[in-house]
Amino acid sequence: MKRKLIRLAVILLLLASGVGFIASQVLGYRAVYEPRPAYDKTGFVEKKDFTQTNIKLSNSRFEFNLNPEDTTFTLLDKTTLQTWRSNPTHESALIPADARELFVLYYERKIEASKLVSINDESIKYDNYEFRIQDGVVEVLYKIGGKHSITMTDLPRQIEKAKFDEKIIEPLTLKGETDGTIRRNLNFLKSQFNYVETEGRYFLKTITSQDALDILYNLIFEESLYTMEDYEEDAAKFGFETSKPLPYFEFSIKYQLSDLGFTVELVNASIFETDDFPIAYIDILPFFGAGNVGDEGYTVIPDGSGIYIDHNNQKYNSTFYEKRIYGADLSIGTGYAVKPEQGEKIGLPMYGYQKNGYAFINALESGDSMSTIRAGFVTEASTHKIPFAHYRFALRERDAFIFRSSSQSQRVTSFTKAYNTANFKASYQFITKTDATYFDMAKTYQTYLVNRYQLSLVGQAAPLHITLLGGFQEKRYVLGFPTSNTAALTSKAGVLKVVDDIKNLGIDSLSVTYSGFSNGGVKPTAYEKMVYDKAIISEKGLKQLSNTLKSEDIPFYLEYLAQEGYTKAGLNLDKDVVQNIFHDPIYRYDYDEATGLANRGTTIRYILNTKAQGRVINTVMRTSDKVNNLNVSLTGLGSSLASNLEKSNVLFRYDVVDAQIELLEKLSNQNIQLRNPNLYALVYADNILDLAVVGTLHKIVDYDIPFVQLVLNGYFQYAGPAVNTYDNKTTNWHLLKAIETGANLNFTLTEENTIQLVKTEYNSLYATYYAYWLSDIERLYETLENLNVDRRNITNHRVLNAQGSLVEVTYNNSVTIEINYETESFRVVS
Repeated sequence: MKRKLIRLAVILLLLASGVGFIASQVLGYRAVYEPRPAYDKTGFVEKKDFTQTNIKLSNSRFEFNLNPEDTTFTLLDKTTLQTWRSNPTHESALIPADARELFVLYYERKIEASKLVSINDESIKYDNYEFRIQDGVVEVLYKIGGKHSITMTDLPRQIEKAKFDEKIIEPLTLKGETDGTIRRNLNFLKSQFNYVETEGRYFLKTITSQDALDILYNLIFEESLYTMEDYEEDAAKFGFETSKPLPYFEFSIKYQLSDLGFTVELVNASIFETDDFPIAYIDILPFFGAGNVGDEGYTVIPDGSGIYIDHNNQKYNSTFYEKRIYGADLSIGTGYAVKPEQGEKIGLPMYGYQKNGYAFINALESGDSMSTIRAGFVTEASTHKIPFAHYRFALRERDAFIFRSSSQSQRVTSFTKAYNTANFKASYQFITKTDATYFDMAKTYQTYLVNRYQLSLVGQAAPLHITLLGGFQEKRYVLGFPTSNTAALTSKAGVLKVVDDIKNLGIDSLSVTYSGFSNGGVKPTAYEKMVYDKAIISEKGLKQLSNTLKSEDIPFYLEYLAQEGYTKAGLNLDKDVVQNIFHDPIYRYDYDEATGLANRGTTIRYILNTKAQGRVINTVMRTSDKVNNLNVSLTGLGSSLASNLEKSNVLFRYDVVDAQIELLEKLSNQNIQLRNPNLYALVYADNILDLAVVGTLHKIVDYDIPFVQLVLNGYFQYAGPAVNTYDNKTTNWHLLKAIETGANLNFTLTEENTIQLVKTEYNSLYATYYAYWLSDIERLYETLENLNVDRRNITNHRVLNAQGSLVEVTYNNSVTIEINYETESFRVVS
């Protein structure tokens, strides 16, 4: 029995030491915290000294009024006479505490989840905020937390007699000779300390009166010579509990009117935090404009193609919708081992909100890549039903490591010491119509983008696009040893054959992308170096092919994997690959569809950092010059983000965005094609493929809508996902999506029969053999041509039933088409 207990004790000790080691290693990755420089607070007036009873801003269309008593505000739209409020109201019932918040701050903790701090409870309640009004801008500086009152733990409970006399009694006695208040309070202080001769020191009595505690604290620490260092020394010597550091934060918010509404800006430079309590994220105006019981309305979010949330859909107990703008971060989480939950991403940094016919959009002008969109309902029986939508702005990135033994597991979390330094700025823009639809929201946001990025209407483009796959790595066995060589799926001759066969169908307008033409095929090594495969095409052959298609007026794009590289060939994993918060290089395998786990039998791919991506772009530019083709297609760049969380050089998502924009700027002389890009890259694209055509059907979502396409329509050429490789949808379904969204048709094809790909890691490409799809290509193309809508602009879009399966779209040639996704049919209404 004794031996078993010893063995158990040893096991527990090893487990504990292992967990401790992992924790120390994880937490040890965090660099030294560097505080922000002090914020210039010149001109701020503390609440107690502020004499105005109302803070007002006004222009020709809007009037903004902020209440200094609690910093809530209203916005009057003089055009519609609608008043929007920072927080919901109710005629009789008290609004829930959550919905009375203007901002909510969360701070990091080493093991537990981030902890919430109420601005109302920790700043407004104590009048601990300030105002600065200048040049039409109202700035509110919130001071949150800290110690609001003195307690017993703030006072020394034991002091040696010599120190007590020298540092407290003697200096206070001297001051008391000329100050009657100190003289009276000194007598009170003496009565609260008992001297114990056997111990040679004074003991503080238990005090419950707040006034008494304040008097003693002021005397000891403000008027006497006793210091905090003395207090900590005595606490250590005599073992009494000291006051623990409390979280304290500051940040300022700026409000400014515009011709379209108003902007709200979180000034990053104003943020104050401490090393012990770093800020995780801040919720920005979570309940602005929110309705309540009796109100009608909806929320629109550009998730995938777009989602629609009816505020009266009875889904009030569902979990909140919460999703990072521009998609999940590739450097965070367990994607290397487990397939992430499937869903579309948010590619446009905005959302729309409608209440009782009046509506606004909320577009992010900065801070977009560090923001999350949240939506849901706050309910209390039948008293409140408050639908909300807002942004959550992250100051740090956080990740977790699961340490497992045979009997238990321990979650160890870590977050970056480095912090986001970008400002958050949102533009609330109000729609003048009193029965605003999601189509009105889309056009409002479209106008905003046109003005911001100086967009121009695009002309006609090829209604059919095909991506041709070059080659793959074929595995063979020679004398029992596995070997790998490059085999062609579509060679130079194959490209011309596929194009000719499609043209023979009577299709005279198409564009082509050539993917996997080098570096090993469709799973290429990093394009830091160009390596041609003779089995597919040579550099000379590529130039000839480019010239041939150019002579036939067929746009021809060469596709490069810009953010990833398969295998470590040519890569320095320490210098070329992004790292997660634990200093590990980021990689991915294909996933096993049955289990959702990484299939380590497939080819590994690494996520390149921005420096390596820069070298890829240099290769792209050199290749374009050599083969006389300025049409480039970039996969990954602009469609996904990976923070680089190296200890010594953290690059947050916004740093990566800036770097990718700089790379796209270098390609200003090229025609750029991107796949499902985010907004910051989308505005550089001459052609867009794989644009999402559905939204993520979260539990609170009613149906998806083509919101993104309505925004892009007329200003971009775009196509949805490949008809023949997407999610087991029928060709008719893809045709209906093209009719509904004004999109071009998109196919992914090979010239060679794909039977050779069966039971290989390329099995997902089985349905790409072009001969199988010629008749479908012809039918879909002719249908769009006959409808005469493939090159037209959409002038209206409506959902006609509760489940979103019956829709109506109108084009600028007055053609209106009703589409039924349940029967996969359509009819021309007019």
